[in-house]
Amino acid sequence: MDEFRDSSPDPDNWGPPEGREELYQPPPIGSNNQFDVVGPDAPDRESADAVASALRGQLDGVVADCRAISAAEASRMRGIYRMLQDALAHPGVFIPMRDVATRAGLDGEAEGWVRSSLAQEIGAAIGVTKGNAQGLLNDAELLCESLPGTFGALAAGQITRQHADAMLRQAVSLDPEQAAAFETEALPKARVQSATQFGRAAIKIREGLFPETISERRTEAVKQRRVECYGTHDGMGALTLHGPIEVVQSMVNAARRTARALKAAGDDRTLAQIEADTIVDALLKGFTTVDGSKPGVGASGVGADRLGGIRPTVHVTVPVMTLLGHSDEPAQLDGYGPIAPDIARELAARAPSFTRLLTHPETGAVLSVGRDSYAVPADLKRAVRLRDETCTGIGCDRPATICDLDHIEQWQHGGETSLSNLQPGCEQHHMLRHHTMWQVHTDGDQIEWVSPLGIAYRVPRTSNVQFLETTNEAEAEAGVEDANAADNDEREALVEEPLF
Repeated sequence: MDEFRDSSPDPDNWGPPEGREELYQPPPIGSNNQFDVVGPDAPDRESADAVASALRGQLDGVVADCRAISAAEASRMRGIYRMLQDALAHPGVFIPMRDVATRAGLDGEAEGWVRSSLAQEIGAAIGVTKGNAQGLLNDAELLCESLPGTFGALAAGQITRQHADAMLRQAVSLDPEQAAAFETEALPKARVQSATQFGRAAIKIREGLFPETISERRTEAVKQRRVECYGTHDGMGALTLHGPIEVVQSMVNAARRTARALKAAGDDRTLAQIEADTIVDALLKGFTTVDGSKPGVGASGVGADRLGGIRPTVHVTVPVMTLLGHSDEPAQLDGYGPIAPDIARELAARAPSFTRLLTHPETGAVLSVGRDSYAVPADLKRAVRLRDETCTGIGCDRPATICDLDHIEQWQHGGETSLSNLQPGCEQHHMLRHHTMWQVHTDGDQIEWVSPLGIAYRVPRTSNVQFLETTNEAEAEAGVEDANAADNDEREALVEEPLF
């Protein structure tokens, strides 16, 4: 793969690849480019032929841009591949080295940490998550080493990145010989089909070439089943289930049958709404019931009033005046962001108990044990997770409630178990700083990560939760009743200007 190892060109003297000059030329002055107006407000054309000719010129420009984007994507993959090879050749840049300083001395675990550290380096620099950058590393390696024809077609602008992704998905578990055979069969179709068409064709080609691997791949794929959740717009979210297709399709079919039956019985919701509500009811009411009633599907609406079957565990920070109905200031749902005041009040009404943090000064919580204990007390865990909301790794939004609590100044180096010296870190970011050359520092309301290449990245805290000592008189003036509620893990706080 020497063609991917040549030295990088001088950026001051860079030019388009030989034979690709036409893709990088700007539209000639006075031509019908993207700023020409075609429409009712445009000057009259002499004929329809003139309009068509102008549009063809504009289309040629769009096609040239698309080809240039493909070529740029190939160039990015080549650059990432070169970085990976250089990092593995010089692992001491990314991980603490003891007895080895070359790739030949790396074991599997050490190589994994080099790759992980490089992925975070790339992700932080280009503004994507570490997992996304790790995917780019894997794609670049597979393209450059096992799918050279696909890489070449991408570089020439003959296929799009979506075509390349479809090829990668099918080739990822093939050995080099199998990948070569698959590429020979599939690449001609990629050049003439849309990405969607080719995605289906690639599956058929692979299964036709290697039918004996279907069961083995299915077994491995089932091990990766999982549920993912992410927030969307306007207080909504998406739940994705990755599971065996026959199971997932059966769930969808059941929801559709139920929706059609209820619609035929006069339900005034749309089919799409009933399908969504059916799955929500099956999950929330089908797991457990509080009053012993049988789970089922009703037309009781959507949102918090459908949560009667189970008691959800979520963190919602609610301004006290909103909770009392005197304000419409949004509440904050942990891991998502602002939610509507009425939804927050309904969630609060159904909560069996409160950890009350209305960001007013709170007393009674243990916020530091100094050097007396490495283990983090429950009050301190709660304080850190409510303060930081998510993992404090670069670009990471893993909820703090499922993260490790990491000592910023390490315990063995004199660090204390205190609010100011603890941060939530997902497993990957927690281990990254302990197994690689990444360093972490804190500066009050910001976390600073310094990469192995010496680049500093600041991660600001996002929560408005604050913890200050106060007196009973201050509590009384703030209108907080029952200052002893802390004894029952029920605390109150008031929203003020955020300190974090």
